Amino acid sequence: MNDAGDKGHMDGMGLAGKVALACNILADQGQGDVTLGHVSARLLAEGRMLMKGRGVGLEEVTPDDVLELDWDGQVHGGPGRRHSEYPIHSEMYRQNPGVGCVVHTHPVNTIALIARGETIRAVSHEGVLFHGAPVFADTTALILDPAEGRALASALGEHRAVLMRNHGVVVVGETVEEATARAVFLEKAATIQLRAGREADLIWSSEEEIELKARQIFGPANMSEFFAYFARRL
Repeated sequence: MNDAGDKGHMDGMGLAGKVALACNILADQGQGDVTLGHVSARLLAEGRMLMKGRGVGLEEVTPDDVLELDWDGQVHGGPGRRHSEYPIHSEMYRQNPGVGCVVHTHPVNTIALIARGETIRAVSHEGVLFHGAPVFADTTALILDPAEGRALASALGEHRAVLMRNHGVVVVGETVEEATARAVFLEKAATIQLRAGREADLIWSSEEEIELKARQIFGPANMSEFFAYFARRL
């Protein structure tokens, strides 16, 4: 499929289709965890979002498994049940108007890195996206309460991801494509960093290089291209 065909296919599938495809991509990239993990997307209607339903693995999700929720957790569309951790998503949208998609998964290498008491450093191309990402340590349990969701959203700040100690990650983006690609690249950054050694012994890119590489490699057009590549792999 050429670039124009890729774009036409993505544009024509609808937001629920993109959420489902994002889930499938994350599973294909090794971030599946039985029926856990979820992706959501902000709807134009104020206070509404689409979110993967409970009870299916990321690799199983179809558009029919995507629910419409309000930010208080009430289901307004779709036949399934919602995930109990919906406040991860709703509070990210409440506090961050520029966020259009939220990904929450349990990527193995990132969790291992966080457990060492470290954050992501720019030791790889992918690491520039998450250099100095905050570690949320208020709780390692599920985020079931809006107050916990607000604390998690506050921890994110201006970053692209927040690392949840002994739990997982939350990755955000303006679009489904951007957030999904970022989630894949976060796990790759953590994998490389684990192989490189302890944070205290690492050498990473300068602040100027971090900003430059983020623009050169991970701009919006490239992120859409990367998402389309991940989709073709399926």
